[in-house]
Amino acid sequence: MSEQTAEMAQATVRRANTSGVQRSRADTYVLITLVTLAFSVIATRTFLELTGYPQIGGSTLHIAHAIWGGLLLYAAALLPLILANRWALYLSAGLNGLGAGLFIDEVGKFITRDLDYFYPPAAPLVYAFFLLSVLLYQYVRRLKREAPRTLLYHAFEEMQEVLDSDLDQGEYEEIMGWLRSARRAESAHLGKLADVLESYLRDPATPVYPVKPTRWNRFLATLEHWGNRVSPKLHRTLVMSLMALIAVIATAGTMRLLWTALQPGPFREALNSVFLAEGDLQDLTDVGWRLLRLGLEGAVGLLAFIALVHMVLRRDDLAARLGVFSLVLSLTTVNVLNFYLDQFSATITALFEFGALLVILAYRSWRLHPQHSTPRNYI
Repeated sequence: MSEQTAEMAQATVRRANTSGVQRSRADTYVLITLVTLAFSVIATRTFLELTGYPQIGGSTLHIAHAIWGGLLLYAAALLPLILANRWALYLSAGLNGLGAGLFIDEVGKFITRDLDYFYPPAAPLVYAFFLLSVLLYQYVRRLKREAPRTLLYHAFEEMQEVLDSDLDQGEYEEIMGWLRSARRAESAHLGKLADVLESYLRDPATPVYPVKPTRWNRFLATLEHWGNRVSPKLHRTLVMSLMALIAVIATAGTMRLLWTALQPGPFREALNSVFLAEGDLQDLTDVGWRLLRLGLEGAVGLLAFIALVHMVLRRDDLAARLGVFSLVLSLTTVNVLNFYLDQFSATITALFEFGALLVILAYRSWRLHPQHSTPRNYI
């Protein structure tokens, strides 16, 4: 092999070895960010609504809460750069979500010339940002690469538990599994490194402690414990009630519009009476968006009704899938329009639908597919 060819091969290996590697607990960090992001936006809007939107400053200054969000984001970025401890990553994820929520909540001011905090498209933009964060979480959660180099990265990351004298039996077995797989590496030095680490962990002098569940795992275990104390019949009744309620609520507006359309009189006035009871419909564009929302709500209600029928016919698995699909459709489309047309008052609806989704997912996990039931199945 010529010297030039050898250099090109080495450069290829170097590029491959500098590619990104997902952290072993990346999905947990993203989930913490996601939860604190939602909490930050909801808590901020609720506080401002209850207190009459107070301002910090004076006649000249206005200290917007986006500034506090920026400071939290700055702290979240600095923590993992300065500290190597795992708790710094957890804290960074929490501060990141809080800061991003405070920042994105003021998006209306950033995209309008008159700094309009109540700009109608601002609320759906915030909601869409949250949905994109949910998609990122799902992507990170499902991305599992088993390359030897990745597994060694994970093993080294978990070895922090040895330094902190906190390596439990579960973590020990997980690391050993990674190292056994990493020994298949084509590069001899990676396989040798895996052998050395495995030999160190097998040494009786290496401290390994009994499994101590984290607070989050204890919470999930408690949740599943109490969930399993609910009888399957009661759980099934709850799911059917939720599907019936969703079907009624989702189709109520469509039914009202159809009924009004059949009444004598100008259709424009009929629309006005359906959409805005006080008669201050803004323009035809507003009418178009509201008609689109009604159409989507009708589709959600129809799916929920079909799911309910399948539940009555004892086709619970299909019914649960339809129920999940109807709620996901509502959360990703109808609620975007809700936030545009009704601003942040749509938060209550979104939280209710999210809670109903969790109930149905728990029913699938605990009652229909208990052999696959783990705490991660319904997060």
